[in-house]
Amino acid sequence: MILVEAGSRSQRSFDAQLILAAQLAARGHRVAIDAGGLPGDLDRGRTYEAAPFLVDPGDLSVEAVFLLGAEDLEDRVLAALRERSLGPDVPVVATGRFADHQGYLGARARIAYALGREPRVIDLSEIQPRPLIARAKTPLLAERAARPRPIGRVPVLTVALGANVLKGANVLPLLAQMSQRAAFGLRLIVNAEQRDRIRGSRHHDLPVVTFTELSPVTQAAGTDVFAVFGQGVPGERMAALAVCLMASGGVVIDCTEDRAFLGQGAPVLRGPQDLAALDPYLTDTVFVNLAQIGAQVVNSPWVTAADIVRLETAAGLVPSSPAAAPAAVPARRTLFLPTNGVGLGHAQRCAVIADAMPRDIHPVFAAFPSCVPMIQRRGYDCLPLVQKSEAHPESYANDVLSYLRLSRTLGRGDRLVFDGGYVFDSIFRTVQERSLSAIWIRRGLWPQGQSSDAALDRERIFDKVIVPSEAFPELNDIYSFSPRVHYVGPIVRQAAADPGATVSLRARLAERFARPFERLVISMLGGGVASDRTAQLQAIAGMVASRVLHLVVVWPGANVSAGLYAWPNTRVVQTFEALSLCLAADLVISAAGYNSVHEILYHRIPAVLLPQSAPYLDDQARRAAALAERGLCETIAETELLRLERVLADFLDGDAAARFRTALAAVDLPAPGAAEAARLILSTGEDG
Repeated sequence: MILVEAGSRSQRSFDAQLILAAQLAARGHRVAIDAGGLPGDLDRGRTYEAAPFLVDPGDLSVEAVFLLGAEDLEDRVLAALRERSLGPDVPVVATGRFADHQGYLGARARIAYALGREPRVIDLSEIQPRPLIARAKTPLLAERAARPRPIGRVPVLTVALGANVLKGANVLPLLAQMSQRAAFGLRLIVNAEQRDRIRGSRHHDLPVVTFTELSPVTQAAGTDVFAVFGQGVPGERMAALAVCLMASGGVVIDCTEDRAFLGQGAPVLRGPQDLAALDPYLTDTVFVNLAQIGAQVVNSPWVTAADIVRLETAAGLVPSSPAAAPAAVPARRTLFLPTNGVGLGHAQRCAVIADAMPRDIHPVFAAFPSCVPMIQRRGYDCLPLVQKSEAHPESYANDVLSYLRLSRTLGRGDRLVFDGGYVFDSIFRTVQERSLSAIWIRRGLWPQGQSSDAALDRERIFDKVIVPSEAFPELNDIYSFSPRVHYVGPIVRQAAADPGATVSLRARLAERFARPFERLVISMLGGGVASDRTAQLQAIAGMVASRVLHLVVVWPGANVSAGLYAWPNTRVVQTFEALSLCLAADLVISAAGYNSVHEILYHRIPAVLLPQSAPYLDDQARRAAALAERGLCETIAETELLRLERVLADFLDGDAAARFRTALAAVDLPAPGAAEAARLILSTGEDG
C-alpha cells in the first residue's frame, strides 16, 4: 500500500494527507495513513474522512511513500521514517514548497539520512510557481480528466462563504431565493458559526455543509460550478476543491474582494462581488457555456501543471485503468439499512418491502445485532453493524465503523434504502462518496413540539423519499413537499387467515405450557428500552383470571422483569413471529407503534393499546386515539391501572371483544403500500 506521510504533526499537515489519500484512492491505489501519527485535536468530520485510510503501524506493508510538507520536517517524523526500515525498492517521494535551493538541499539531506538513501524530492514551487495558497501543505494536485457537464439533470452550484459574508444585508434571503431555482442546484459551504446562524434563522432549510463535513474530493465530484465569496482563498481544503474541480472540467468563479484566485493566474472566471448579481451572471454567462468553459479550463497550462500524474510517475505508480475493467456491468446491489437496534420495527418494515420485490432481485441488509437473526430468518443476507455503547471513546464511534462497512460493501451506483428518522453521518457520506441511488423510508407522526428541521436537513441527498402512510388521514402529516417525496399505503406484514392453523396453535400452546385455557391474552408492550412497562405487565398478569393463558411476547434478547416469571398463568415468549400468536389470541394488549397497530388493524384483532411516550418515538398516543375515536380499540394511559382492570374484565367476561371485532370488520382501510414502495426503490436511478 502507499503510505502518505507529512513532515509535521499538525491539522494543516493532516488535511494534506487526507486530500492526497482520497485522490490516490480514487485513482485505484491502496492508500494508508499511519494511525500512530494522528493529531491530538482530530474533529468529527476529519475522523470520518480519515477512517478508510488509517492503519496501525504494525500492520503497514509499505510499497511507496509520499512525504508532504518536506520544507518543515520534524525530528519525530524522520525518526518514524527511519524505524520503518524501508527496502531499497520502496520509492520515497517528498514534496515541499522551498523558499530557496538551500532549503531544498537541506530537506533532501535530512530525509536521506533517515532513509539511508536518496529520496525523490519535488519542489512544488517550480512546477506550481503561482499556487492558490503560497505555503500550502497540500500539494494542490488533481487528476486531469474532463467530465460531461452538468453532472446531473441541472448544474450544481457550490458557494463558499467568507467569514464575514453572512453579516451583509439580505444575504440569507438572496441565498434562499437561489436555492429555489429550478435551473440549478445550490449547496453552501460554511464554517460552524455560520451553519448555526443559518439553522437558527427562518432560512434554516438552506442546503449547508461545513468545511470538514465532506472531503474536498467528494465536494468537487458533486459540483459543476464553485463560487467563492469573501476575502482570499478560504483555506487549503477549498483550494484543493477548486483544483480538483478545474482538473475535471468544472468552473470556478472568483467573487472574492481581492481577486484571490485570479491573482495566482488560475483559469477561473471573474464573478460579481455582490451576491445579488450572481444568479443572472450564472444564467446568462456561465451555464449556457458550461461545456466550452470547462474544456478550456482543463487544458490550460495552469491546470496541466497540477496533474497528479507527476507524483505517480515519480513514485513509479500505475493507476488502475478503466479500460481494464470487465466489460460486463455488475448488477446493482440494493441494500436496506434499518436503524432501530432494539424494537426492530424499522427492520421488519424493510423486510416487508424486500419481500414485495421480484424474485430475481436479491436485496441485502445492514443492521444492528438484535435485528440480524430476524432478517436472516426472512431469507436475507445481513451485514452486522456495531451497536452504540457507552464504552466507546466518542458518541459517534460506532457510526464511524458503520461508515467503513457501508463504504466497503457498496459500489458506485448501488442503491441504499435507509429507514429511520435521522440521517447519520455514515449514510450522508457514503451516499455522496459512492454516488449511490439513495432512498429514504421516512415514517412520520413525530411527537408534538419536535422540530423537523434536524431530521429533514439531509433530505436533499436522497433521490426519493418514501413515506409509508398511516391508516387514517388525520395522522398523515406532511413534513416536506417536493417531487422526490412519494406517499404509499401503510407498510404492513400480512398473513392469510387460517382457522385450522389457529386451533392447532392454541392446542400446541396449551400442551407446551401444560396449562389448558379458555382465553389467550397477548401482551406486547416492548422490551423496556423505550419506557419501562414492568408495572403495567405486572398489573395485567395479576388481573387476568386463572382460566386465561397470558403470554408476554417480546423480541429475542429484550429486557424482561424477572418478577413476571412468578405468575402461574403468565409466560414470557421471545419470538420473531408475534403476528402468528396475535392471530390466535382473544385479546392483544399492545403498545401503539406503527407496525403493531397496522397489524392489529389489517388482521382485525381486538386490542387494548397502551401508547409509549419516550421523546424519540413517534406520537403513539395520537395514533391510538385515532383508533379509539372510531371505536376500533380501547386506549389506556400508562397510569390508568384501575381503568385497565375494568377494560380487561369487559373483554374477558363481557361483549367488548365481539364489539370491536364487528367494528374492525367494517372499517375501510387503505391498500397496503409495500409493492409500490418496492417499485419506487427499484426504479431509482433508472427512471431518468
